[in-house]
Amino acid sequence: MRRAALAGCALALAAACGGAAAAGRASVRDAGGGTAVFSALPGHRIAGFSLDRDWLALAEDPVSRDACPVVVLVRVPSGSPRRELTRRDGATCRLGGRFWVRPGARAIGNAIAKALWVVRHGSTAIAVKASPAEPEVVLARVTGITLARGPFLGPVVATNWLRLFGDYRRQPDGTLEGGVISGNRRELWTATGPVMPLGLDDEEHAVAVGADGSIAMWHAHGARYGRVPDAHARAAALDRGEVLVLRDDAPRLDVRALSGRLVRSWPIARGAAPLLDADVEHGLAVYAAGRAVHELRLADGRDRVVARAPAGSTLLDAQVEPRLLAYAYRGGSAGAGRVVVVPRARSRR
Repeated sequence: MRRAALAGCALALAAACGGAAAAGRASVRDAGGGTAVFSALPGHRIAGFSLDRDWLALAEDPVSRDACPVVVLVRVPSGSPRRELTRRDGATCRLGGRFWVRPGARAIGNAIAKALWVVRHGSTAIAVKASPAEPEVVLARVTGITLARGPFLGPVVATNWLRLFGDYRRQPDGTLEGGVISGNRRELWTATGPVMPLGLDDEEHAVAVGADGSIAMWHAHGARYGRVPDAHARAAALDRGEVLVLRDDAPRLDVRALSGRLVRSWPIARGAAPLLDADVEHGLAVYAAGRAVHELRLADGRDRVVARAPAGSTLLDAQVEPRLLAYAYRGGSAGAGRVVVVPRARSRR
């Protein structure tokens, strides 16, 4: 989740790809120009995805009675090799249910070829890790979940070699309390307030967000940076030590230093989804609003639509890497969903 500017072919590409594969048939389709379109396995629908380097992790919810939640890891944009990280006899299938964290956050992340995800069935949820070289391992299990109080697992963030997930509860006054756990079961952060991990960069800086919009910045190896109680954060991302905050009180995106100092602030499109990604090396943020994927230039606030999901569909997420943009949508002509992976080219700004 990082860098570069989009190739011009992305705009409105989703509309052309809406019927890329027959409904219910797992496939990858070459849409031209190096663009690949991925669809769900039979009996499933796209729940979410994660992109790191040139590896895409697909989270697919079951829609038929005999199906299980599935995680598929695939190299992009080629579509090969393609590996299912979940198995019929694995922990994810035994629990069943669907990929789930509290709304507005990601339930799956991958650090190159190593993935971590959260699934929930009824009042039980588990956090699971796996890779092509390691079978499924349950990192945490919670029971007795209520929507008001939890306990909650997730959201999930991952990049490079690090995978993290939140493990927390909501207190009677609405404050979140808990910690952030790594893929090797180490608790790297504990807090009352900003607990949910929403941003992580290759240098292992992280940003956590609270239910009250507060943010806290920290490092996986112990350093603690700034804390901003009145950040009004609805979503956050972090790259190269810069923190991007999607505000909950206005359609704006703030850029902050690790200390919490406000560096700049830009207006964004109304109706932005509470998901965000950043490419600070090339001065860009990517966010979704309605059916449009937006690219915001951090230096001057220039905002443009770089891709659009087809009419009648719901845009689920958008993420960036040095060479790639990926975005997912579901419904309408896309049926069970598509994940579109588009090559990126450095812009001449």
